[in-house]
Amino acid sequence: MWTRVAGLSGSVTVESVSSRPAEMHVGPVIAVTDLERARRFYEDLLGLQGRKTPGGWALEADRGTVIYLLADIESAGTADWPVASFRVGHLRPVVTALRGRGVPFLGAEELPFTLDADGISTTEGMQVAWLRDPDGSMLTLFSLTGGDEHPET
Repeated sequence: MWTRVAGLSGSVTVESVSSRPAEMHVGPVIAVTDLERARRFYEDLLGLQGRKTPGGWALEADRGTVIYLLADIESAGTADWPVASFRVGHLRPVVTALRGRGVPFLGAEELPFTLDADGISTTEGMQVAWLRDPDGSMLTLFSLTGGDEHPET
C-alpha cells in the first residue's frame, strides 16, 4: 500500500492506494492422503472447526484464519518444513493440553534445535514446538515472548 498526497493552495488530500486489486483471505493448503483421518487429527485433537468446501475441507481457527485440506494427495507429508504455524498466547499450557489429548510433539532427536523438557525451543522473542499431522506434514505451535504476545495482526 502507498499513499498519494496532493496539495493545492495549502490544502492537502491524502488518498490510500492498495497494490492489491481486492481484499484477500490467505490460508495454507495442506495435502492429506485420508481426509477422515486428517479431520480426526485437526478437529478432534487440535480443536479446529471443520466444514466442507467445493475443493475439499476447511478448518477454521481464530481471527478468521483457515487451513484448507486437499484430500487424496499421494505426496502428502513430503515437505520437510512447517506447512502451517499456529500462534498461541502462551505455548507451554497449550503443549501440555494437546499432549493430554494424544498429540505427539517432535523431540530433540528429530530437530536441530535445543529443546527443554517439554519439547519447546526458546529463542529471543519466541517459543516454538513442532509436531506432525497423520501424513507427516510438519506443523509448529509458537508464542511471542518479547512483550508482544497478542499482536492484532
